[in-house]
Amino acid sequence: MIKKALKESFGIECLTKEISIKGLPVFMKSGRKICKLLYGDYEFLVVELSATDRFGTIALKKQASQYKEKSGLDVIYVFKSVTKTQRDALVSNMISFICLPDQIYLPVMGLALRNHFKKYNEINAEKMMPVTQSLFLFLLYGKKDSVIKSEAAKELALTKTSITRASEQLKAMGLITEETSGKNVYMKPVTFGRDFYELAKPYLVNPVQRTIFVADSELTNGLLEAGESALSNNSMLAAPKVRCLAVFKGNAELDKYDIVEPQWTSETMYYQVELWKYDPSLFAVENSVDIVSLSMSLEDNEDERIQGELEEYMESYKW
Repeated sequence: MIKKALKESFGIECLTKEISIKGLPVFMKSGRKICKLLYGDYEFLVVELSATDRFGTIALKKQASQYKEKSGLDVIYVFKSVTKTQRDALVSNMISFICLPDQIYLPVMGLALRNHFKKYNEINAEKMMPVTQSLFLFLLYGKKDSVIKSEAAKELALTKTSITRASEQLKAMGLITEETSGKNVYMKPVTFGRDFYELAKPYLVNPVQRTIFVADSELTNGLLEAGESALSNNSMLAAPKVRCLAVFKGNAELDKYDIVEPQWTSETMYYQVELWKYDPSLFAVENSVDIVSLSMSLEDNEDERIQGELEEYMESYKW
């Protein structure tokens, strides 16, 4: 594959040979494809990283030294994708890499070619967009080895553009891979359950856009339990004095709500309503918002009781 891609993308003729290296740590062999590449008078050890590798330049430089010590060859890393930030870090540290089919950087040969970045390499991979988080939750709770992209778009009521941007961001974060078969594109989570959640956690965002207070009891019927109300239903936490509910910020019923300000109203019964960036009903469980979204909505709450009960709820949850 590397030989063919280098020829097609850059016109580089090379040979590849299988190679066996002894004495390497398990993590430097498991899930990685390793071979020898010959280009003219040069020989390299090519290490193709797996989809689950979370690389950093310091770790890669250290591993390159270990590979060279065991094989006597300079290392070229192969990535399925790199962001602009990752690319710049690799180049500034003079780490040889190939990102097929678009980029090749071999400083030992004075070779640096770049056709273009794919669209997802330009997407911010620091935090999930709401649509990305929605797709992540769909994959997390679906617990499937693979999902057809068009079917996920249909289930989440997303346009082709939106599902593409979301999947590209998940790929850039190293959370999924994609494979094409015929007309279908399959999205494949790199892991499942609690491991998938933990891998994604640094990228997750608070789903709450803003909070309002509503006096209309009839209009709030059917809304999902959220915040402390949802947590109290699943833990030993006492129910809050003001019931907390959630609804998608684009819900057409919002225009009918009688919004009040608690400190300026004589109403004795009102509700705290969270307006969410994505539709919480897509992942609702027994009239409550899903556990991951709930966790993110309460992440900045400094109440130790709440954080303690939330932690126990997360630990007891059957992923």
